[in-house]
Amino acid sequence: MIRINLLPSQRARRKAVAPRALALLMVGVLAFVMVLSTLYLNARNSRVEAEMARVNREIEALKPKVARVEELRRQIEVARRKEQLLRQLEAMRVNWDVVLEEVRTLMPRDVWLTQVELRDAGDLSFNGYAMTYEAVARFMVSLEGSEMFQNADMTVSQKQKIANRSVINFSVLVKLVNERKEAQIR
Repeated sequence: MIRINLLPSQRARRKAVAPRALALLMVGVLAFVMVLSTLYLNARNSRVEAEMARVNREIEALKPKVARVEELRRQIEVARRKEQLLRQLEAMRVNWDVVLEEVRTLMPRDVWLTQVELRDAGDLSFNGYAMTYEAVARFMVSLEGSEMFQNADMTVSQKQKIANRSVINFSVLVKLVNERKEAQIR
């Protein structure tokens, strides 16, 4: 067998890159990347800080408006509560002229009232005097027959002497139910 050597007589050897030079190059590239990253991040931080400063200025400019809006909300809530209270009071309001006119038409001649009082839950208390127990009974029957009153209940009835005359002191409790309807009809 014949051998033919085609290689040049002296092989050209490349110079090996020294490990120090390679390490130095890597450190340089790394330093360059870090410097670029730092510059980029600093620029971005500056933009963010400028944006934050702008937003803070806007917030400061809006604080009086926000305070005014909160004050208006508070005033609206107070007004709503007052309106609700007024509605409740209006619902509890009694048309005394209508009630007393109805009582006047129902009351027998020998009965007179000394006090009319509105109690909780729409109960009316009538305190007065009558000449007889029968007159008190007629008054209670008349109250029961009215559309404005219901559940007439005698709470007190006792005989007394006033100016040498026997009278009946009484107290009747009734439920006021329909005085608004009566007022609207008239």
